[in-house]
Amino acid sequence: MQKSPPWRSEKYLAWVRTQPCCMCGAPAEAHHIKGIGNFSGAGMKASDILVMPLCHEHHQEVHLNFRLRPDQFEYICRTVERAVREGILHD
Repeated sequence: MQKSPPWRSEKYLAWVRTQPCCMCGAPAEAHHIKGIGNFSGAGMKASDILVMPLCHEHHQEVHLNFRLRPDQFEYICRTVERAVREGILHD
């Protein structure tokens, strides 16, 4: 079975960048989930739905500290929930 391409949305990523860092509330960048399951890997970037806002410092920290990686699921869920409430993601 052929894998479908990941969902990409510059509009969603731009909105994520307007949100405060999930860890400290500072201005943020869009961070794609890293190091969990098969969502990303060597040369692969996760789907844009698997993104959370992290400031530059925390973005780097999540990349370097594997102990922080499980928290990414909660941050993504909070981000998606906020996007749905604000009408950024809708059916």
